[in-house]
Amino acid sequence: MRRVLTAALFALVGAAQPASAVFIDFDNLAPGNQNGNVLAASGVTFATGNIPNAIAAPFTFSNFDPNFSIFASSAVSQPNIAVALGGGLNDVLMSFSTPITAISVNSDSAAAEVADVIRLIAVAPTGNPNEFQVIAVVEASDDATTSPGNLLSLAGLPPFSFAIFQTTTEQEGFDNLNFTFASVPEPESYALLALGLVALGMMRRRGGS
Repeated sequence: MRRVLTAALFALVGAAQPASAVFIDFDNLAPGNQNGNVLAASGVTFATGNIPNAIAAPFTFSNFDPNFSIFASSAVSQPNIAVALGGGLNDVLMSFSTPITAISVNSDSAAAEVADVIRLIAVAPTGNPNEFQVIAVVEASDDATTSPGNLLSLAGLPPFSFAIFQTTTEQEGFDNLNFTFASVPEPESYALLALGLVALGMMRRRGGS
């Protein structure tokens, strides 16, 4: 009986909700400046700031501003794209309410552009204020307007809670944000696990008496 109960407990530890995917095309937002929490109900918030082009070492997300912008132009899925507040060389930090394991975006579809580098970077905080280290990075040229050239995608990663859309030469935007939450244990599994541990403890005490 004890072996059966122990096996059941291990099974409960592994029980998890299926990973869930979220798709955001920004088309339900009005063009203009937006509070970074406007899509918090979908599990992500946005902020504007700057990071250095050299991203190999830990870096600081400087000039933090808890806002971003929506442009009604050059969208892959019409009409809107997301951009950093103030444009220029500003970057967008995405913070996820629950760790994710995959993320992708499409670059904007502005035609006849110079091939500027854009990056999607999975990052983790170092513990220092606004400082991050790189988990994974993918880069592309912003002049691509169709898939797969305009897709930046990171997948199969250990769970992470922050990502950055980086521009390097001029203002860029992104569309069709997709991310996948990591699997999490179901609340029912926690309850059953607790009950099972109590029962297992009682059996051990009886066996020892």
